[in-house]
Amino acid sequence: MELKRKLIIFGILVSTFIFSVTFATLYAQTHIIEGTACSCTLPIPLLIPMFSSFGILVGLISFYLLLPTIEKSKEEAKNWIELLDPMEREVIKMIINSEGKITQAKISKEIGKVKAFRVLEKLKERGIIEKIKERKTNIIKLSDKFEFLLKK
Repeated sequence: MELKRKLIIFGILVSTFIFSVTFATLYAQTHIIEGTACSCTLPIPLLIPMFSSFGILVGLISFYLLLPTIEKSKEEAKNWIELLDPMEREVIKMIINSEGKITQAKISKEIGKVKAFRVLEKLKERGIIEKIKERKTNIIKLSDKFEFLLKK
């Protein structure tokens, strides 16, 4: 429920910003066409810096509202990995330490061929990893959902 509320607030802020910029542009254009641009109540040279700073404010507020949600989901996923079997956790750590990609042969050297195959199949079924066949070698990489684990 909280994420929906934050997204609605984000939408309102962005919509208000877009409306304000559109209105100000129309206002300035009307005064330029009428030839009264110099006597308008809001000086045209101030429009650009004013709305640029307002845009930065909208961006910062949006970032402030959405950041805790993003960080929370990353922490939940990291905690979820701790629930894996020790061998699965070891394989995930090997993948992370090798910058997201590792060959199945390297994993097999560490934990054995049969065990590596079984662990990798379990992780693949759960959608945590992907196997990419490259000639006679299997490249193991984290799935897109878990690539954020590579960023520290």
